[in-house]
Amino acid sequence: MSRRVLLVCWGSQGDVAPLVTLGRGLRAAGDDVSVLAPRDFADLVTSAGLGFLPFEIDLAATADSPQGRSWLGGHRTLIGEGLALQRMLDRFSGPLIEGLWEHTAAADLLVSGVLTVDACASLARARGQQHAMAVLAPLLPSRHGPSSASALLPGRSNALNRLVSEAMMASAYHLIQVPGTQIRHRLGHRRTGPRWFNQQLRSTPTVLGTSRYVVPPAADQPQIVTTGYWPPWGGSGEPDAQTLERVETDVARARRRGRPVVYLGFGSMTTRDAPGTARLLVQAALRAGAHPIVHSGWSGIAEHLCDTVDARRLDPWLADEASGREMTIVDQVPHDWLFARCDAVVHHGGAGTTGSAVRAGKPQVVVAHMGDQPYWAARMHRLGVAGRGLRRAGLRPERLGAAIAEVTTGPSAEQRRARARQLAALVATEDGVATTVASLQALD
Repeated sequence: MSRRVLLVCWGSQGDVAPLVTLGRGLRAAGDDVSVLAPRDFADLVTSAGLGFLPFEIDLAATADSPQGRSWLGGHRTLIGEGLALQRMLDRFSGPLIEGLWEHTAAADLLVSGVLTVDACASLARARGQQHAMAVLAPLLPSRHGPSSASALLPGRSNALNRLVSEAMMASAYHLIQVPGTQIRHRLGHRRTGPRWFNQQLRSTPTVLGTSRYVVPPAADQPQIVTTGYWPPWGGSGEPDAQTLERVETDVARARRRGRPVVYLGFGSMTTRDAPGTARLLVQAALRAGAHPIVHSGWSGIAEHLCDTVDARRLDPWLADEASGREMTIVDQVPHDWLFARCDAVVHHGGAGTTGSAVRAGKPQVVVAHMGDQPYWAARMHRLGVAGRGLRRAGLRPERLGAAIAEVTTGPSAEQRRARARQLAALVATEDGVATTVASLQALD
């Protein structure tokens, strides 16, 4: 009899699509797999041949709400980011709670993320189910700096890293506890606290969908298996024929002109200033002498651009030979396909996008907005495939343009390209899905 597995996905497409790939691997191994995710991912999930169960919320619309834009738009301080997250969860936790309560009962194995681990732990205990975590970033505490996104000293291994990481997770619990608290109230379970939450993180079997060459396994995290990447599910892996032809034509034209081709996109990060974000990305690329391939993303910046741009309309200082340069605007194009055609990738530091850039073997510029993104920015720099990370808050085109030039035409550009290719070759030796399937099948 096949095991019924439910993948609980509360997040953006960058969070959901890799779990769909994992679900396909589990299904091929004989499991009956369903995905519980916001309803705007129904087509993505069903196109992979998996069952779909909805959280009754449109996540893209939620991200574009005032609370969503406040949370995702970038913050100068961790306190500001934390308060924005709490407002989001307080405002939109209802569909999460109801979805967990209604749709998890039939599963034999619940696979949750960090935001749902405490609720799923209580549900699994009450119902006699197995429970594991599947995460895309190294969020759990560790002594080993490179292996924990919240380490105080990311380049060192000491007890202080673990103490600080556990304190940060305890603080995070106060922000994200609403769904779990409500679930436990319905179950008649006692109230819990930060110590209980950290205990769940230590004891729950966890698969980490990144490469050991990017995030080295830590000896003090025996519950975590670092599996290798789960490339995000995107259907055929290629865009439609019209988009394919347009991108290929634009890239070929840029190559003839001797201009590097650079992807620029902030994915699911929304903004309170879409026109400003559009100007930031395009002006920065033009300053660096690059051909920009701009991803519209959830911020909707495409409506503020056009396929061919007179650069003088973006900024008067460009009223020279730069005027009339072209750009390429894309939306819903698989990263793995697109990044292979670029010379560098400018992105927000999401775990999924970072992984796609690593697999493509491309130098990166990481503009962190929130959450684990500063970790990925620092990690890519330490691995030699990116310059120093940038923060979205207060970022100017001049600084972003200089960062793009550094990884495309600067003195260290060739070294970064070589290192990116070397890292991609190492990552390609791993089979993240097969390793994860074996780990989840080995659960008692």
